Amino acid sequence: MLNKFLSKRSSALALSVKALGAAALIAVAAPAAAHVDYVDLSDPFLSPGGVNGGTFSNYGWYDGTTQTLGDTHQLAQGQFFKFHLTQDSKITINFSDDGNTGLLNPSFSLYAGLLPDEAHDDATTDPLNPNHFVATPTPHTVYDASPVDNGVTTDAAGHVSPFRDTANIHNFKGQFDALHDWSMANEEGAWAVILYQTHVATTGGANIATLSNYFLRAGDYTIAAAGNVNCGSNVSCPNTNLPGTISLSVTAVPLPASAWLFVSAISGFWLNRRNKATYQAA
Repeated sequence: MLNKFLSKRSSALALSVKALGAAALIAVAAPAAAHVDYVDLSDPFLSPGGVNGGTFSNYGWYDGTTQTLGDTHQLAQGQFFKFHLTQDSKITINFSDDGNTGLLNPSFSLYAGLLPDEAHDDATTDPLNPNHFVATPTPHTVYDASPVDNGVTTDAAGHVSPFRDTANIHNFKGQFDALHDWSMANEEGAWAVILYQTHVATTGGANIATLSNYFLRAGDYTIAAAGNVNCGSNVSCPNTNLPGTISLSVTAVPLPASAWLFVSAISGFWLNRRNKATYQAA
């Protein structure tokens, strides 16, 4: 009787171990969902001197230049960089390969605006490769137009969505576009477009990418950074663990003399009208 009981317990334990093993395999096999995690270069405590870093892939930025776009998880493991300008400024951005390995080809794109917190590729309201199944007369998959990335829909700020031809291109890797406006949403339904400003790309084993004295209006900005390596079908090429550093310096642009004259003229006009109204009232 005891032996029979122990035998049953051993069988149950073995089944549990097998189930846990299968679950672990499924978890490993499942694609990683990139949720936007911003590092704030304007935060003096988080990024002293406008400097911060991360771990980058050598191909993440390059993929964003291709027809099927890039997986945001392959930039810096889903990490983006942001900064805020309180007034019009000239900025300088440096993105360097910390190890001077020549393997990264550091490259980055600069956008106006911010993506929603916890946004990711293939959100419910902004699907990556939307499709539906048709059972009759012959079972097949029909690929649909994107419900938001259609070149018409506008986000909360009034920015027009980019166009992704999901009806004809069925294998988008992600939504990161290194050379144009693009968008993402989160699972709470927040969706936003960020507006492409410029990019810097390096090749040939370069160890630093630099954007110097670039003029920007006051506002919020996003930097998406990774490597510019075309790995193609070379399975030994991809490298996702290359440490890099992003640095930002900002120089405020003073108002030109003509602007100050305009402000002075407006102020003088307003004071003159107020004095005149006061005199008439008296």
